[in-house]
Amino acid sequence: MTYPPPGNPDPYGQPQQQPSQDPFASPPPAYGQPAYGEQPTPAPAPNPYDPYAAPGSPVAPQSPAYGQQSPAAPQNPYDPYAQQQSPAPQYGQPYAAPQYPAYGAPAGGPAKKNGMAIGAMATGIASIPLACCAILGIIAGIVAIVLGIVANKQIAQRGEDGKGFALTGLICGGVGLLLGIVNAIAGVAMNLT
Repeated sequence: MTYPPPGNPDPYGQPQQQPSQDPFASPPPAYGQPAYGEQPTPAPAPNPYDPYAAPGSPVAPQSPAYGQQSPAAPQNPYDPYAQQQSPAPQYGQPYAAPQYPAYGAPAGGPAKKNGMAIGAMATGIASIPLACCAILGIIAGIVAIVLGIVANKQIAQRGEDGKGFALTGLICGGVGLLLGIVNAIAGVAMNLT
């Protein structure tokens, strides 16, 4: 059996620390702590803008005062792809008043629907079930056709909207008129027999 050499009693080669000469001396300070008798360094001020930030974190840059521009970031003259910064918006400038069209002038919105076109469509649709009563179907069909023709002329002259309504009134009025005529002929034929 071999024994460790007499100069180093630790078999793993770690040097032993010599005990301090003074048994009443304070232990060495921990890392980052001041030694006994030294003045501690003051802690950095907390970030006033972030109450939850750790002490010593950097303070956020202050924004410019109201109505002032922020300083522009320095540009790299050697970078051809660097984005040009537009000037910051000026706060405190008044907004422009909205512009309204003159009284009676047509607004730029959608065109107005023609009232006769809406009437032609409603009467034309109603003429189809009214064709069961021959006379009512014929009258409603004629009214729908007349309203549809007049509405088409007004739409062309005034530039109004509703051409589809007028066309629907014309078609449904024609169908109602034809059904009313067929029903009237069938009624007369049944009475003659």
